[in-house]
Amino acid sequence: MIKVLIAEDDPRIALLHQNMVQKIANFEVVAIANTLNELKEYMDVIHPDLLLLDVYFPDGNGIDFLGWMRSNANTTDVILITAAKEMASLEKSLRYGVFDYLIKPIMFYRFQTSLQKFYDYKEKVISKEELSQSKVDAFFNKTMQSEKPLHVGLPKGVDSITLEKILSALHQSCAFCSASEIAEMLGINRTTARRYLEYLVASAKVEVDSLYGSVGRPERKYKLKTTE
Repeated sequence: MIKVLIAEDDPRIALLHQNMVQKIANFEVVAIANTLNELKEYMDVIHPDLLLLDVYFPDGNGIDFLGWMRSNANTTDVILITAAKEMASLEKSLRYGVFDYLIKPIMFYRFQTSLQKFYDYKEKVISKEELSQSKVDAFFNKTMQSEKPLHVGLPKGVDSITLEKILSALHQSCAFCSASEIAEMLGINRTTARRYLEYLVASAKVEVDSLYGSVGRPERKYKLKTTE
């Protein structure tokens, strides 16, 4: 089990991120820090496998804290989750060896993908398998060559922005949703919602079931697949 420490100054966002982590297999949140002082205390006691780190705190800057970690030989892996969109922040974070950089507000699919890649990376480190150039390339790209990203090579009529919105809407609902319900949530027409949902079914990201409505006709319902 991957132990996750969340460092986020807004308790509501911290809880949201905790709920997202709980939906992903093999990860557990062991603590939440709302200040950098709290974070430092937790780091000394808990020794997490992964730190989900914000940048802006009332008592300092998360990237500077990351620099402090590295200068003190703390090698905990870090994923930054922040509203900081400056290239300088990204560049500085990369110099400190962040595993990923997520810009708020984050979509669940992007969050899930990041954590799953981290889990795969840790599994490979533990296995101590012999390296090849392709494995080295996969390590630095944080993805395996055989993996087909969901947003690459989208078919005509499917764009990445709407696709992310559909995924986010499915994440917010624990129950099966119809195309009509998704359309109402996002303010799009039912035909569009159905097209995207069927694409996600074909991509093995969404499961589907036929449920009977009030008039006795079967209606296709969709639900985001959970990570096994």
